[in-house]
Amino acid sequence: MLTRLLTILPLLLCPLLMLGCLWAMRNREPPQRQGRAGQQELPTAARVTQLERKLAELRTRVQEAAAGEPAPASALDPPRGSRNGPPVPPG
Repeated sequence: MLTRLLTILPLLLCPLLMLGCLWAMRNREPPQRQGRAGQQELPTAARVTQLERKLAELRTRVQEAAAGEPAPASALDPPRGSRNGPPVPPG
């Protein structure tokens, strides 16, 4: 009888462990929500205004570049950092 119980015990414990894992995962809050809860987000109208300002700035840069005016290289194409060191100039 004991040997039979030992063979059936893993089969009985598997669903219980699975339910326990699901319950633990469901009650855990994702790290993204934890980080955002501490920060105060901008209201939607303020965020739209901020994005419209950035868009207007980018449009003026594109118009300056199209008009033939030399724009600073850092303004049009900012250098991208690399994990292995400073960016390598093309060429």
